Amino acid sequence: MSDSIYAPPEADLTVPNSDQPRYYVVAPRKFLLLSLLTTTYYFYYWFYRNWRQIKEDDNDDLWAPARSIFFVFFTHALFTDVQENLKTQGRGYRWQPVLLATVFVLLVIGSNVVGFMVPYETSPLLSGLVPMTAVVLTTFLLLPAQKAINVASSDEKGDTNSNLTGANWAWMVVGGVIWLLMLVGTFADYLDPLLQ
Repeated sequence: MSDSIYAPPEADLTVPNSDQPRYYVVAPRKFLLLSLLTTTYYFYYWFYRNWRQIKEDDNDDLWAPARSIFFVFFTHALFTDVQENLKTQGRGYRWQPVLLATVFVLLVIGSNVVGFMVPYETSPLLSGLVPMTAVVLTTFLLLPAQKAINVASSDEKGDTNSNLTGANWAWMVVGGVIWLLMLVGTFADYLDPLLQ
């Protein structure tokens, strides 16, 4: 600060370090429950929260909602960012970020293509089982990424975000209804003779 009474006041422009981790920490159990029971709609929120926290940590102008909606285009970038962060910190975590991201993206795209190409009328079993299988596989493909994020955030078990909130329960109930409808729709033709 200047000693001159005529000098303009000076503001402290130093940015305090945030206590918030760079990534969205979630306990693996909670991640599995939310991903599976919301039929992977949780992925949109999960990608959004990770990109939003990266944006805040980097003081960047990236648009987290777009990266969440179009997550297939940004999965590799997120996983690479996590891997670079782990290397910078000198933390060892064994995972294959590029391979996981590639398989995840191909599975998401592939299941959507099959969903559009195989109409329910021609093969209800196939058109129902493909998305259900994709839900399970994509969830387990993202789990190592969540574990890597937790390690990079110094919270390996995700203890800071392990409890299920009321909103979590509400989304899981809605997802449970979706699962029930998917199962009934998939196996309705096979159950119909049994119900008559």
